[in-house]
Amino acid sequence: MNKNIKMEFSQQTFGFEQSNQRNLKQEVLAFIDAAIADKDKVTFDQVANHFCMQPDRWTKPLIRSVVKCLLKDDKIHFIIAGKKFLSENIKISFFDSAGVQSKLQKIDNCRIVNTHLSEPVRWRSIEIIKPAVIEESVLLKAQHLGQKLFATDIPLCQNNLCRNFRVHLRMWRGDLATFQKIANAGDYPGVNKIRKCIDLLNELLNVHDPSKFIETFLMNKGKLSDAYSNFVVLNNFYKNHVHIWNELIQAVAVFEPNRMLLEKDPDAKKTLETLCKILKNPEPYSMIKEIKGLIATVKIANDPIIEEQIASARALAVERIEKKIDKLVKVLDEKNANSDTRNKVLFPLQTGKKKINMASNFQSITDYLEDAIDQFDNAMEILN
Repeated sequence: MNKNIKMEFSQQTFGFEQSNQRNLKQEVLAFIDAAIADKDKVTFDQVANHFCMQPDRWTKPLIRSVVKCLLKDDKIHFIIAGKKFLSENIKISFFDSAGVQSKLQKIDNCRIVNTHLSEPVRWRSIEIIKPAVIEESVLLKAQHLGQKLFATDIPLCQNNLCRNFRVHLRMWRGDLATFQKIANAGDYPGVNKIRKCIDLLNELLNVHDPSKFIETFLMNKGKLSDAYSNFVVLNNFYKNHVHIWNELIQAVAVFEPNRMLLEKDPDAKKTLETLCKILKNPEPYSMIKEIKGLIATVKIANDPIIEEQIASARALAVERIEKKIDKLVKVLDEKNANSDTRNKVLFPLQTGKKKINMASNFQSITDYLEDAIDQFDNAMEILN
């Protein structure tokens, strides 16, 4: 009689070869790692649903058998109703040196696991976690680095550290992706540093296995420290000061066409040169506070130039409309048009002329002039 009989849940092979079983287990483990890395946790029903939807359509009994094997091999652990279940507290042997109470506890544990695995409705209540395999000294180093980078206290546990680090790194990546969209529009600082930070974060987050992730996290300590320093600066700029930078871009665009005129004023020339240097500086962050004052200095010199240009544009537009009105009057006279026809034809152009005389910017002058020309063309078609 074999006295080393184990009272544990049975393992079915469904006719698969041992090598094929290894492949199935590796595939399931890879999915579990990726799911935990992406969503911080995974349940047995999520594993079952994923593989049931694959082209080769795994059966639920097969999936259950593979997961049982992984639990037995201590590749995964279960959490059910807040309690952790692993291989060693389910296996029972007649030669087990543990006391009766311990054996009864293991029997109960085995019953709970089997009950949950045998009833699909309970699968969503089985959380799957990876065993902790990293030495405490390594976890302490990772914990210390995490505290420096994320300013948060994290329990000294492989899975908790991994989960917490990934949450913060994803937050960094999300913010940096937002900054990148703005920066790629042009004339914004930090483009290269944003890209390098995102590349590093992608490299780390693409490592799904918790133990390998912690190892990679520590191997990149120097790069992460640099990324943290850059992130603090970029975060402050793009969340708190980018509106000032937008004002700089818009101001330089307004000043640039008048540069030759502005350079006749020594103060305006020097200040505009400083603004342009800030705009081209790859790291202008320490000079952000100076931008508004510098813009105001150049604006004092630029406003009279703009006003003179607007007055000139206004006069030219009015002159063009008056010529159109003169042409219409000539045609109306030739046709002996009555007063109603004259008012109907001339009123839109006279209104456009008044609007242009009141316009305070180039765009309004252009819009009113184009509208008056359209009215002239319509009137000529009617009269002819």
